[in-house]
Amino acid sequence: MEDSVDMDNMTPLRPQNFLFGCELKADKKEYTFKVDDDESEHQLSLRTVSLGAGAKDELHIVEAEGMNYEGKQLKIVLASLRPSVQPTVSLGGFEITPPVILRLKSGSGPVYVSGQHLVALEDLGSSDEEDDEEEENTEITKNAKRPAATTSKAPQKRIKLEEEEDDDDDEDDDDDDDEDEEEDEDEAPVETPEQKGKQEAKQQTPKTPKTPLTLEEIKAKIQGTFDKGGNLPKVEARFTNYVKNCFRTDNKKIIDDLWNWRKTLKDIK
Repeated sequence: MEDSVDMDNMTPLRPQNFLFGCELKADKKEYTFKVDDDESEHQLSLRTVSLGAGAKDELHIVEAEGMNYEGKQLKIVLASLRPSVQPTVSLGGFEITPPVILRLKSGSGPVYVSGQHLVALEDLGSSDEEDDEEEENTEITKNAKRPAATTSKAPQKRIKLEEEEDDDDDEDDDDDDDEDEEEDEDEAPVETPEQKGKQEAKQQTPKTPKTPLTLEEIKAKIQGTFDKGGNLPKVEARFTNYVKNCFRTDNKKIIDDLWNWRKTLKDIK
């Protein structure tokens, strides 16, 4: 039975960046990038492809040959350069897993390819002191995230008791009010027929009418109805009835002024 991998005790990988560069020219058109280290992970990150100062005004084609995902060899064009048109091109970090062959497919060069050699090394340099510092920092972070201690429950209990006492007082007050109402009902005198008749007559007496609206107030209300798309009477007789019924006014001068103003609205042709 195979032993399970202990992920917690695995040594973390520490990335390292190294400079990379090569020259391709007429007598050396290929450069092979390969590594024999099987313990670390390697990546070739290409940044720029540039023509040298002595390059002829001809087309220079640079290609890369490497393995694809299925393990088959594949050739791709990295750059097509000409001194008078485009002397350099930026690849922006084109990462390839070695082995890789860089080749000057066309042109005599010189062409310079530059970039970075990325290596993921095992971090064996960490000491016990660093581990202790990390643990201390972790403990400080945990303590900082802990919520503050809750306040004592004694004041809450005291407040609760005070609320219960208030509730008891309110209930006593309600009982006293109920008793007072019952006493008032018992002591209420019996109305005679004469007193009852006066009370009914008083209830049937009409209320004092509200203050009639002024001309400007009525005009403002009619204007609001008109602005909202309401239909207003276009005949004077109907408009007069409309004003009397809606605004409770019999003032002939107000009605005449409203009608003259009504005729100025745009819905009357």
